[in-house]
Amino acid sequence: MKDYYKILEVKPSASQAEIKKAYRLLAVRYHPDKNNGSKESEERFKEISESYIILGDVAKRNAYDYTKGHYKNYNGQDVGSGRQTPVTFLILFKRIKERVLNANGRIKQDALYKIIDDLLSHETITFLITVRDIATNNLIIDEVLTCCIFLSEPYKTGLYAKLTKLADGDPRFTDKLTLLHKESKTAQNTTTADVTEDSLSRNYIIIFILFLLFFIVLLVVANY
Repeated sequence: MKDYYKILEVKPSASQAEIKKAYRLLAVRYHPDKNNGSKESEERFKEISESYIILGDVAKRNAYDYTKGHYKNYNGQDVGSGRQTPVTFLILFKRIKERVLNANGRIKQDALYKIIDDLLSHETITFLITVRDIATNNLIIDEVLTCCIFLSEPYKTGLYAKLTKLADGDPRFTDKLTLLHKESKTAQNTTTADVTEDSLSRNYIIIFILFLLFFIVLLVVANY
Protein backbone atom coordinates (compact mmCIF):
# COMPACT_ATOMS: atom_id res chain seq x y z
CA MET A 1 0.00 0.00 0.00
CA LYS A 2 1.35 3.43 -0.94
CA ASP A 3 2.31 5.80 1.84
CA TYR A 4 0.46 8.94 0.82
CA TYR A 5 1.93 10.97 3.66
CA LYS A 6 5.44 10.12 2.51
CA ILE A 7 4.58 10.99 -1.08
CA LEU A 8 3.30 14.43 -0.01
CA GLU A 9 6.28 14.78 2.36
CA VAL A 10 4.10 15.49 5.42
CA LYS A 11 3.63 13.83 8.79
CA PRO A 12 0.50 11.78 9.56
CA SER A 13 -0.40 14.45 12.12
CA ALA A 14 -0.40 17.21 9.50
CA SER A 15 -3.44 19.46 9.31
CA GLN A 16 -5.64 19.66 6.21
CA ALA A 17 -4.17 23.09 5.44
CA GLU A 18 -0.63 21.70 5.64
CA ILE A 19 -1.55 18.87 3.28
CA LYS A 20 -3.05 21.31 0.80
CA LYS A 21 0.06 23.50 0.93
CA ALA A 22 2.38 20.51 0.44
CA TYR A 23 0.30 19.29 -2.50
CA ARG A 24 0.42 22.65 -4.25
CA LEU A 25 4.19 23.00 -3.85
CA LEU A 26 4.90 19.45 -5.07
CA ALA A 27 2.38 19.70 -7.93
CA VAL A 28 4.13 22.80 -9.24
CA ARG A 29 7.59 21.27 -8.78
CA TYR A 30 6.80 18.02 -10.58
CA HIS A 31 4.30 19.21 -13.19
CA PRO A 32 5.33 17.71 -16.57
CA ASP A 33 5.11 21.13 -18.27
CA LYS A 34 7.79 22.45 -15.92
CA ASN A 35 10.06 19.45 -16.49
CA ASN A 36 10.22 19.27 -20.28
CA GLY A 37 7.67 16.43 -20.33
CA SER A 38 9.88 14.18 -18.21
CA LYS A 39 8.32 10.73 -17.81
CA GLU A 40 9.67 10.48 -14.27
CA SER A 41 8.11 13.83 -13.34
CA GLU A 42 4.82 12.76 -14.88
CA GLU A 43 4.70 9.59 -12.76
CA ARG A 44 5.64 11.57 -9.65
CA PHE A 45 2.94 14.11 -10.45
CA LYS A 46 0.36 11.31 -10.75
CA GLU A 47 1.36 9.92 -7.34
CA ILE A 48 1.11 13.38 -5.78
CA SER A 49 -2.37 13.90 -7.27
CA GLU A 50 -3.52 10.46 -6.12
CA SER A 51 -2.25 11.14 -2.60
CA TYR A 52 -4.09 14.44 -2.43
CA ILE A 53 -7.34 12.89 -3.64
CA ILE A 54 -7.24 10.70 -0.51
CA LEU A 55 -5.61 12.94 2.10
CA GLY A 56 -7.26 16.15 0.92
CA ASP A 57 -10.69 14.86 1.93
CA VAL A 58 -11.50 14.26 5.61
CA ALA A 59 -13.63 11.13 5.17
CA LYS A 60 -11.23 9.50 2.72
CA ARG A 61 -8.26 10.38 4.95
CA ASN A 62 -9.97 8.80 7.97
CA ALA A 63 -10.65 5.67 5.95
CA TYR A 64 -7.05 5.54 4.73
CA ASP A 65 -5.70 5.97 8.26
CA TYR A 66 -7.99 3.20 9.47
CA THR A 67 -6.52 0.82 6.91
CA LYS A 68 -3.02 1.81 8.07
CA GLY A 69 -3.87 0.71 11.59
CA HIS A 70 -4.39 4.01 13.34
CA TYR A 71 -7.74 5.71 13.62
CA LYS A 72 -7.97 9.47 13.77
CA ASN A 73 -10.83 11.84 13.15
CA TYR A 74 -10.10 15.09 11.36
CA ASN A 75 -12.97 17.39 12.16
CA GLY A 76 -11.61 20.28 10.10
CA GLN A 77 -13.31 21.43 6.94
CA ASP A 78 -12.40 19.64 3.73
CA VAL A 79 -10.01 21.68 1.63
CA GLY A 80 -10.79 19.92 -1.63
CA SER A 81 -10.31 16.42 -2.94
CA GLY A 82 -9.12 16.80 -6.51
CA ARG A 83 -10.51 14.53 -9.20
CA GLN A 84 -12.11 11.40 -7.80
CA THR A 85 -13.78 8.41 -9.43
CA PRO A 86 -15.98 5.58 -8.12
CA VAL A 87 -12.88 3.39 -8.13
CA THR A 88 -11.32 5.76 -5.57
CA PHE A 89 -14.05 4.80 -3.11
CA LEU A 90 -13.97 1.13 -4.09
CA ILE A 91 -10.26 0.94 -3.26
CA LEU A 92 -10.86 2.52 0.16
CA PHE A 93 -13.73 0.20 1.01
CA LYS A 94 -11.70 -2.78 -0.18
CA ARG A 95 -8.80 -1.78 2.07
CA ILE A 96 -11.16 -1.34 5.03
CA LYS A 97 -12.54 -4.83 4.41
CA GLU A 98 -9.04 -6.30 4.17
CA ARG A 99 -8.06 -4.72 7.48
CA VAL A 100 -11.16 -6.15 9.16
CA LEU A 101 -10.51 -9.62 7.73
CA ASN A 102 -6.82 -9.49 8.65
CA ALA A 103 -7.87 -8.71 12.21
CA ASN A 104 -10.15 -11.79 12.11
CA GLY A 105 -13.09 -9.55 12.89
CA ARG A 106 -11.61 -8.40 16.21
CA ILE A 107 -12.34 -4.73 15.68
CA LYS A 108 -13.98 -1.85 17.51
CA GLN A 109 -17.45 -1.79 16.04
CA ASP A 110 -18.09 1.88 16.73
CA ALA A 111 -14.84 2.90 14.99
CA LEU A 112 -15.52 0.69 11.95
CA TYR A 113 -19.09 1.97 11.69
CA LYS A 114 -18.02 5.62 11.85
CA ILE A 115 -15.36 5.15 9.19
CA ILE A 116 -17.81 3.52 6.76
CA ASP A 117 -20.69 5.84 7.66
CA ASP A 118 -18.59 8.97 7.11
CA LEU A 119 -17.14 7.68 3.85
CA LEU A 120 -20.57 6.65 2.59
CA SER A 121 -21.92 10.17 3.05
CA HIS A 122 -24.87 11.71 1.25
CA GLU A 123 -22.46 13.52 -1.06
CA THR A 124 -20.61 10.30 -1.86
CA ILE A 125 -23.81 8.36 -2.59
CA THR A 126 -25.09 11.17 -4.83
CA PHE A 127 -21.77 11.24 -6.69
CA LEU A 128 -21.72 7.46 -7.20
CA ILE A 129 -25.32 7.40 -8.43
CA THR A 130 -24.72 10.33 -10.78
CA VAL A 131 -21.64 8.76 -12.38
CA ARG A 132 -23.69 5.58 -12.98
CA ASP A 133 -20.77 3.15 -12.81
CA ILE A 134 -23.11 0.28 -11.89
CA ALA A 135 -20.42 -2.42 -11.78
CA THR A 136 -18.23 -0.43 -9.37
CA ASN A 137 -21.21 0.51 -7.20
CA ASN A 138 -22.11 -3.16 -6.95
CA LEU A 139 -18.58 -4.00 -5.83
CA ILE A 140 -18.70 -1.21 -3.24
CA ILE A 141 -21.95 -2.64 -1.87
CA ASP A 142 -20.35 -6.08 -1.61
CA GLU A 143 -17.30 -4.70 0.23
CA VAL A 144 -19.46 -2.87 2.77
CA LEU A 145 -21.73 -5.89 3.23
CA THR A 146 -18.68 -8.00 4.07
CA CYS A 147 -17.73 -5.48 6.76
CA CYS A 148 -21.32 -5.56 8.07
CA ILE A 149 -20.85 -9.23 8.99
CA PHE A 150 -18.70 -8.06 11.89
CA LEU A 151 -21.16 -5.38 13.03
CA SER A 152 -24.15 -5.78 15.30
CA GLU A 153 -27.39 -3.83 15.39
CA PRO A 154 -28.09 -0.94 15.11
CA TYR A 155 -24.90 -0.40 13.09
CA LYS A 156 -26.02 -2.82 10.38
CA THR A 157 -29.41 -1.18 9.95
CA GLY A 158 -27.83 2.24 9.48
CA LEU A 159 -25.46 1.02 6.77
CA TYR A 160 -28.12 -1.10 5.06
CA ALA A 161 -30.22 2.06 4.69
CA LYS A 162 -27.33 3.85 2.97
CA LEU A 163 -26.56 0.89 0.72
CA THR A 164 -30.22 0.78 -0.30
CA LYS A 165 -29.92 4.41 -1.43
CA LEU A 166 -26.77 3.56 -3.35
CA ALA A 167 -28.59 0.67 -5.05
CA ASP A 168 -30.87 3.39 -6.48
CA GLY A 169 -33.81 1.07 -7.02
CA ASP A 170 -31.91 -1.54 -9.01
CA PRO A 171 -33.69 -4.81 -8.09
CA ARG A 172 -30.45 -6.82 -8.39
CA PHE A 173 -29.05 -4.86 -5.46
CA THR A 174 -32.19 -4.09 -3.44
CA ASP A 175 -33.29 -7.75 -3.41
CA LYS A 176 -29.86 -8.81 -2.15
CA LEU A 177 -29.88 -6.15 0.56
CA THR A 178 -33.41 -7.05 1.64
CA LEU A 179 -32.52 -10.75 1.85
CA LEU A 180 -29.37 -10.13 3.86
CA HIS A 181 -31.19 -7.76 6.20
CA LYS A 182 -33.89 -10.37 6.82
CA GLU A 183 -31.26 -13.04 7.49
CA SER A 184 -29.55 -10.70 9.94
CA LYS A 185 -32.83 -10.04 11.76
CA THR A 186 -33.66 -13.75 11.82
CA ALA A 187 -30.26 -14.60 13.26
CA GLN A 188 -30.67 -11.90 15.89
CA ASN A 189 -34.14 -13.15 16.85
CA THR A 190 -32.87 -16.74 17.00
CA THR A 191 -30.06 -15.69 19.29
CA THR A 192 -32.50 -13.83 21.51
CA ALA A 193 -34.80 -16.85 21.62
CA ASP A 194 -31.89 -19.12 22.51
CA VAL A 195 -30.87 -16.80 25.32
CA THR A 196 -34.45 -16.75 26.59
CA GLU A 197 -34.68 -20.55 26.50
CA ASP A 198 -31.38 -20.85 28.34
CA SER A 199 -32.65 -18.46 31.00
CA LEU A 200 -35.86 -20.44 31.41
CA SER A 201 -33.93 -23.72 31.64
CA ARG A 202 -31.71 -22.29 34.35
CA ASN A 203 -34.75 -21.06 36.26
CA TYR A 204 -36.37 -24.51 36.11
CA ILE A 205 -33.17 -26.14 37.37
CA ILE A 206 -32.93 -23.68 40.27
CA ILE A 207 -36.57 -24.28 41.22
CA PHE A 208 -36.06 -28.04 41.06
CA ILE A 209 -32.97 -27.86 43.28
CA LEU A 210 -34.79 -25.65 45.81
CA PHE A 211 -37.74 -28.06 45.85
CA LEU A 212 -35.36 -31.00 46.35
CA LEU A 213 -33.62 -29.25 49.22
CA PHE A 214 -36.96 -28.41 50.79
CA PHE A 215 -38.05 -32.05 50.52
CA ILE A 216 -34.79 -33.24 52.13
CA VAL A 217 -35.29 -30.78 54.99
CA LEU A 218 -38.82 -32.13 55.56
CA LEU A 219 -37.48 -35.69 55.70
CA VAL A 220 -34.80 -34.71 58.21
CA VAL A 221 -37.35 -32.91 60.42
CA ALA A 222 -39.73 -35.88 60.25
CA ASN A 223 -36.99 -38.29 61.45
CA TYR A 224 -36.36 -36.11 64.45
